[in-house]
Amino acid sequence: MALRYGYFDSDIIGVDDEGMPVFDRAETSDLFALLLAGLVSDGVLAQPKNCFQVLGTGSGTKVEVQPGFGMVKGHFAYNDEKMELDIEPAPQKYSRIDRVIMRCNYLERMVEIVVRTGTEAANPAAPALVRPNAGDYFELCLANIRLTAGQKSITQSSITDTRPNSSVCGYITQLIDHIDTEVFFAQFEAFYEEFVDKSETSYKEFCQMAQKAYQDFDTDITNYINALKKDSTDAYNNLVSLGEKLYNDFNRDISGYMSALKSKGDADLAELTQQLLDFRNTHEAEFLAWFDRIKGMLGTDPAGNLANGLEGLTGRMEDVEEMIFTGMAAARIETSDGDYMTDDMGIPLLADWPVCKCC
Repeated sequence: MALRYGYFDSDIIGVDDEGMPVFDRAETSDLFALLLAGLVSDGVLAQPKNCFQVLGTGSGTKVEVQPGFGMVKGHFAYNDEKMELDIEPAPQKYSRIDRVIMRCNYLERMVEIVVRTGTEAANPAAPALVRPNAGDYFELCLANIRLTAGQKSITQSSITDTRPNSSVCGYITQLIDHIDTEVFFAQFEAFYEEFVDKSETSYKEFCQMAQKAYQDFDTDITNYINALKKDSTDAYNNLVSLGEKLYNDFNRDISGYMSALKSKGDADLAELTQQLLDFRNTHEAEFLAWFDRIKGMLGTDPAGNLANGLEGLTGRMEDVEEMIFTGMAAARIETSDGDYMTDDMGIPLLADWPVCKCC
C-alpha cells in the first residue's frame, strides 16, 4: 500500500461520468478511522463508571445496557438511553455462557451491540470473539452472562463485567498515556484470588477456633454435669442412709411399743378373766338359787312369758294413767258371744264413764 496522508484541502481536477467533481485529495472514512485508532485505544469510556455497563433486570431473560460511548478500530458508538437486549432461554441440562458484544460491522457500516449465544456444556466456555486483521467484523466484549440449567431470570450475580479487561475490551486511553488494562485486570484478578484465598484461610481458622471453643465448652459442661451428678448421687445416698436410719429407729420404737402394749393387754385380759371366774365362783350358787325360785313363775317359755307379762303390766299402767288424767274409765264392749265389737278398721270399740262426779 502506498503512503497515505491527510487531511488536506482538495482541488477539483476533473469530472466523472456522472458529472460529479473529482478531487485530488479525496479520502474515504477508513483514513479517518485509522487516525482515531492510532490516537485512542479501543474500548469504552472509564467515566461515567456505568458507561455501556450490562445489568440484570431480575425479571426474565433480559439485560440492560446503560448509556455510553465506545470505540472500535477508530469507529465509535454512542447512546444516551438504556438499551434492552433479549437473552435466549436458559439450557435444560447444563450451563451456558453468552456474551454481550460491541462490534464494528463493516458490512452494514455501523457499530452495534449484540448478544452472542454460547454453547451448552458441562464445562461451558464463552464464545470466541471475531477479531481478524481484516474482515467483516471486529468485536469487543462488554460482559459475560452465565446461565445455569432451568434459570428463569438473570440477576447481577450471573453477569461478569469484562469492560476493564483490555484483552477483550478495555477503557479508552490516549496514545501518549496508554494503560495496558489487561495487565491491570490480571493484577486485579490475582488480588481478588489472593483475597479469596486469605478469606478462605481466615474462615478455616475461624472454624478451627470455633470448633476448639465448642470442644472446650463441651468438656467443661460435661465435667460440670458429671460433678453435679456425683454431688446429687452423694446427696441421694446420704438421704437414703438417713431415711433407713429413721425407719429403723421408728420400727424399733413401734415394735417395742406394740410389744409393751401386747404385754399389758395380755395382763389386763388375764386379770379380767380371773375377775369373771372369781365372780362366777362366788355368786354362781346365789344366781342359780334365785333363778330356781322364779323359773316356775315363767312357764315353759320363761323369756316369752316374762316379756308378755311386762307388756300386760305396761298396758294396764297406761290405762290407769289415762283414767287418772281424764277422770274417765274405759272398757271394750263385749258381746254375749264373748267377742269384742270393732269398727270397720277392726279396732275395738270402747265405752267410758266418769270415775267421779268431778266430770
